[in-house]
Amino acid sequence: MLTNLFTSITSKYGKWITVVTWLVVSVLLITSAPTLKESTQATDWLPNSAESTQAFNISIEEFPQPGLPIIIVIRNDNGLSASDYTQTRNIDTWLENNKERLGVQNIVSLFKTPEARNELISPDETTMTIIVNVSGTPTEDKFQESVKEIRDYVSQFRSDRLDLETGGPAGMYLDIISVFSQIDGLLLIVTIILVLILLLVIYRSPIVAIVPLLCVGLVMQVSLSIIAFISENTSFLVVNGQSRGVMTVVLFGSGTDYCLFIASRFKEELKRTSSSIQAMRNTMKGIGGAVGSAGATIIIASAILLIADLKSYQSMGPVIGIAIIIMTIASLTLVPAILTVLGAKAFWPFTPKPNTDKQPDQTTIYGKIGNIVLKKPIFTLLTTGGVLGIFIFGIIGSEKSFDQLDSLPQNTESVRSFELLRQGFSPGLLSPTNVYVDINQQNHLNPQIASELDTIALTILEHELVADVYYFGRPFGFNSKIDKHIVLEAYQTNSIELQPITERSKKFISFNQNLVKYEVILNINPYSSEALDFIPKLRNTLSESLTTSSLIVSNSYVGGETAEAYDTRTAADRDTYLVLPLILISIGIVLVILLKSLVAPLYLLMTIIFTYFSTLGLSIFIFKNIFNQDTVTPGLAFFLFIFLNALGVDYNIYLMSRLKEESSKAPLDIAVLRTLALTGGVITSAGLILAGTFSALMSLPLQDLFQLGFAVAIGVLMDTFITRTLIVPSLVKLLGKWNWWPTRKHQKVPIT
Repeated sequence: MLTNLFTSITSKYGKWITVVTWLVVSVLLITSAPTLKESTQATDWLPNSAESTQAFNISIEEFPQPGLPIIIVIRNDNGLSASDYTQTRNIDTWLENNKERLGVQNIVSLFKTPEARNELISPDETTMTIIVNVSGTPTEDKFQESVKEIRDYVSQFRSDRLDLETGGPAGMYLDIISVFSQIDGLLLIVTIILVLILLLVIYRSPIVAIVPLLCVGLVMQVSLSIIAFISENTSFLVVNGQSRGVMTVVLFGSGTDYCLFIASRFKEELKRTSSSIQAMRNTMKGIGGAVGSAGATIIIASAILLIADLKSYQSMGPVIGIAIIIMTIASLTLVPAILTVLGAKAFWPFTPKPNTDKQPDQTTIYGKIGNIVLKKPIFTLLTTGGVLGIFIFGIIGSEKSFDQLDSLPQNTESVRSFELLRQGFSPGLLSPTNVYVDINQQNHLNPQIASELDTIALTILEHELVADVYYFGRPFGFNSKIDKHIVLEAYQTNSIELQPITERSKKFISFNQNLVKYEVILNINPYSSEALDFIPKLRNTLSESLTTSSLIVSNSYVGGETAEAYDTRTAADRDTYLVLPLILISIGIVLVILLKSLVAPLYLLMTIIFTYFSTLGLSIFIFKNIFNQDTVTPGLAFFLFIFLNALGVDYNIYLMSRLKEESSKAPLDIAVLRTLALTGGVITSAGLILAGTFSALMSLPLQDLFQLGFAVAIGVLMDTFITRTLIVPSLVKLLGKWNWWPTRKHQKVPIT
């Protein structure tokens, strides 16, 4: 079937029809596609069954916030002076005067709510906060403009002695959006420049260097259009800047590699025939299956991601899968058609001439390497294996960070505001853990119910990691003199004097009074491993307290960013143990089908796993000791495994399919030498391009993508220069005819 396809698309008229069809369909898709919307909400990435997701849904339905909070942090290391209070009052007055224009729904400050002094001013009186709720969502222009204007106004009060930073959830989302908005343009430019330079160095021809870029660029636009259509009309696909950025580098890396494999073989065939049509047919006959199999491994791996619990993993699968499906189709149709149209001119000024094909020179670098490997396979295997094995120890003691602020550049205002806040307040104040208790319609607020709720709060407060607890009966926390008795009095008397207390307490109870909210303030970093480990303990404590309580409780939920991080970690662990083995098995099946062997796929998979752990260990060691990054992004190990397996197997396929072809013509030693000589330069070039495209992620101001780009680039280079060049040929030599077991028909000539 593929032979007939290649015959059609490379025919006299077929090549033109293929190119025109691609252009017409692409233009129609790109011009009619809706705008691609991206998500910034953390709970969009958690499974619906996660308790923190359910808690988030309850907060939206039963505790609608008057906008997203901005936290303005004012700090004087020597203590807040009268002048500092005056300037802070000016900020408060300006916010009040511009509430309607800025979309400010609520302002909590010392000047409006003096009862909240303990919450708004640090115990050492060096730090003060103003909490401003701005209406809208982070993706809306009006919201972003308001937050920026507030930041600009506040910044004018900074001085050598007074620090002012505007952060909080609203500020953090604005910074995340600002960083992600730079990704597409910057990443695309850096990637294109890197790939173009590498292609020019490899081919020394401007034409064949531009062809892959044009094809991959077209495929990227078509893929984004299809993704936009799906995202617009279904809830199946959630996209953010990170998944879009990763798709860009995967597409440019793998797509350029496919083009490179085809162009290199085409150049080789042009030395045997003057007909570009026949040369391309021979090319695709020899390499079409390998390119298709290489694409299939990524597509299958992407499909398996759909069974992941984490939606961030789920969504990455279709985004990458759709792009690679289109790229694979283009590699088997558009790329051959364009190269057939160009013929030998594609390689100008070093145009290949027919009847100039020569046996590969064993004195070349890859010929010399091949000779060394074949003479000393055991030494080569032990030496390279020992070096890579040492790298694995870098994994020991590594820690993951679930703090979104860790991924942002340290100079962003939301990060700076958190650092100021942490110096004066309990670090958990920025991200409280929210507990929701459904006290049932049968319960009505009265002194007895208030006492039961207070007991639950006190039980939570007893934990050593809890700094304070806010709820309906303690709206300003346990450090305040305002307790449940004063709150109930405020509700019963409707006293104007007590109105601020009434308004504050309403934040912690639903409109129909059946749901109560607790805000648990931790005394440690709410994103630390210790804080995450506290979440299941809190859930157990809550469950036990409610069991012994006289309240008629139907449900309880623990949410907030710490709980979301814990649920993310739990889901990620589950996905790691389920998804990654399935991907490995699927890649093994593709290799078995392609190579018609059980032995070769087995040791190829083992080399991939070994390279993966070596890469992970070396990367973590470098992050700690060179880049001063003490933690790694939670998804690093997961996505590194996927990319090194799905992308690294391309070189396995290219190398082993050519070895299979050559071993049917000559003894194994000669076949290995010829294979290394013919594919070594191509695999090296492809590896450099793939590593280069992933290293482009390092140009972005996000630690998550920086680490992923660095690790994959290191892994690809390790795979290219050590695993594929030294380890695999050593194993091939040692196993001899058993490489192709149980089908040995490819070893017709005895081993020399």
